[in-house]
Order: sequence, then C-alpha cells, then structure tokens
Amino acid sequence: MEERTILTVITFGKFEIHSETACLNSDTLHSDMLTKLLLYILFHRKQPISVDVLEDALWDDGETDNPAGALKNLMYRLRTILNKTFGKAEYILTSRGVYRWNQDYEVSLDAEKFEALCEQAKTETDSAKRIACLEDAVRLYRGEFMTRITDRHWVMALSTYYHSVLISSVKTLANLYMDRKQYEDVEQLCLYSLRMDPVDEWLYCTLILSLMRQNKNKLAIQYYHEAEKVLYDAFGIKNSKNLQTVHEQLMQTNQGSETGKIQSIHADMTEEQKPEGAYICGYPVFREIYRLESRRISRLGESEYIILMTLQLKEQNIPESQKKMKDYLINRAMDQMETSIMDTLRVGDVASRYSDSQFIMLLPTCTYERCQIVTKRILDHYYQTNKTERGKKILITTDYEEVSDTTSLIDRQV
Repeated sequence: MEERTILTVITFGKFEIHSETACLNSDTLHSDMLTKLLLYILFHRKQPISVDVLEDALWDDGETDNPAGALKNLMYRLRTILNKTFGKAEYILTSRGVYRWNQDYEVSLDAEKFEALCEQAKTETDSAKRIACLEDAVRLYRGEFMTRITDRHWVMALSTYYHSVLISSVKTLANLYMDRKQYEDVEQLCLYSLRMDPVDEWLYCTLILSLMRQNKNKLAIQYYHEAEKVLYDAFGIKNSKNLQTVHEQLMQTNQGSETGKIQSIHADMTEEQKPEGAYICGYPVFREIYRLESRRISRLGESEYIILMTLQLKEQNIPESQKKMKDYLINRAMDQMETSIMDTLRVGDVASRYSDSQFIMLLPTCTYERCQIVTKRILDHYYQTNKTERGKKILITTDYEEVSDTTSLIDRQV
C-alpha cells in the first residue's frame, strides 16, 4: 500500500507548508491573495467549498469587478505552484461549482494541534499530564496567527480566538507551576507570554510574584514599574488594585526576615548609575513623593511648586474618522515632551504623566518666578526639537500651584 503524503502547515508566527522533501511559504507564493486562498482551503479541507463562499472569503463587495474570473485565475496559479513544489498531482479537486481538498494528501495544521492540546488539558485530571499538554500547546504557538494577511475578517477572528486560547492556557499553566513551586518556569512562561500580550496585568502580577519567590526582588521592582507604565500608557490606569496589592507584598518581603546592616541597606537603596535629569515615575509614586514633600516644607517653611502641563491639538473640530490620527499626534507629542522634561529639569525634580495629555512636575526649593523660567526652558527645548508641521499643531498650556499641605491640587485631582 502506497504511503500517504503528509503536508505539515505552520500558521503561528509565519506561514509554511512542509513535505518530507519540499517547503512552500509566503515568500515563494509571491502573493497574499494566494496565501489567503490556500489557507482557507486548508482550514476547510474536510468539506466542499462553493465558489460563492470562496469569493466572499477573498474579496469585499465591489473590490473586484469579476470575482469568478479572478478566482479561476488564482486557482490556476495556486495549482501550478503546488505541483511545482510538492510534485505533480491534483491537490485541489473541482466539481459542479465547488472546490475540495484532495483527501489523499493529509494535512497537519499547527493551529488545530494547538487547539486540541488546550482542550485535552481541560479534561486531564492528572496535573502532570495536564502540564505536559499545555507545555506542548505553548511550544506550538510561535507567534500571532497569520500576521501578514489580517485584512480579512475570518483571519482576524481566528487570530483573536487563538490568542485568547493561548493566554487562558498560559494562565492555567502558570497556576499549575505556582502550585508546584516551579517559580523559574513561571518566570519564563510569563516573559514569553508578555511578548504576545504586553498589556496583560495578570501576567505582570504573576511574573512579579514568581520573582519574589526566587528572591529576585530588584528585578521584581523593575517589572512592577514597567507594568505601571505599560498599563498607564495603554489604558490610562494610574493605580491598579491588583498591581498595588502585589507591590505591597513586594515591599513587605523585600528584605525578608533577615536583619540588615546599614551599609548593605544603603547599597541596596543607592541607584546603580549616577542620576541625570529629572526623576520620571508613575503617578502613584509621584503622589507619595508629593505628600512627603508637603510635610517637609510645612516644617521648614520652604517654597515649592507643582506644574501641570497640558497638551492638546490646536484644531479641536476633528472628524471622528480621524480620531486615530488625533491620538497619534498627542501620543507622539507626549513622548517628545517627556524627553524635553528629562533633558531640562534638574536632578531632584520629579515628573509623571498625569493623563494621556498631561504631565505633572514637582520642583523642590523653587519660587513661582523660577517655575516660569523652568517652564520656558522646557518649552524652548520642545519647540527646538520639534520644528515639523506636526509639532506646530500642538497647543501647550501650564498651571502652577504652590505645595502647601496634603489637601491641595494633587489630592483634589485624584
């Protein structure tokens, strides 16, 4: 009996089809349309596919004047490439207005294997076998599903589905690792998963906890600050409850139960590099620094101010269809303003993003007149480094308030 040909299909991270002797990928197909056609046929290979269904899968209404003719042309090109790559044969059959994958040629899809392993893990009662299923599934997910052809709704739907299955499975696997005290495995798993989903709060919290369990507290603090910034930039979340709970645990266990000597404590608190420019921090940290400063100056009678700097577009009547461009311009301006603040303010000054379009700055031992001079210096730096037409579209306003007590501007805006 003749052995059946098996084609192994990779869809995560890249698109490749392997036989024992040949390989076909997106580059050798030379066409995203051919990739979409072949992918759709492979995913629906166990049933006939009508011409109408294929046309709808490949084109939107009005996108091509002659979809039937375009489909015939694509099918001819696809068959030619398959024959050239894997040997002459009828891989795609035609009959009575439908196309069908030839079942003589077996297909092994990584996406289907991935889904099957994740489903199998749900039914396994033995934790070791469950872990093995999930580990195999995660290894199969080498990257997002078919990233080069996400303009089709059915591709996007599959990509979103597989991504959600991955994150759900990763969280299950991480919990199983935590139960077994496999903290290094948790760390590696979370770092891998954050590359796939860099704004998942649960992954950050679990990563920080795994680092704490390994006594990697300095690294845990670094990832806490990274998570704080990522969540703020992505969602405007200033003080996530879950992240703050993890942070409190981290602070409580940072030195463990050992009694420290003042030299080692001082070394632990000292910055590794000589500080330059302003201290940029998340808003929760900024707020605590402010409250500490307000107590200090009430005792010493010193002058201290905060500056609230707001960026907005000069043209406010922007159509909803251009909202993404508006967000892009503001985000770009905020990034450039952060650079100007860091380059301009002194060591000892503190700054934070207060909202998607605002910076708040704390200037110790600084008079009102001096604040105005500092503000002008920041704005001069910003405008000097942003002379493009986009830079001219941004209007910047500033507000000042003296630090007096813990009930002033900083707390009233929380």
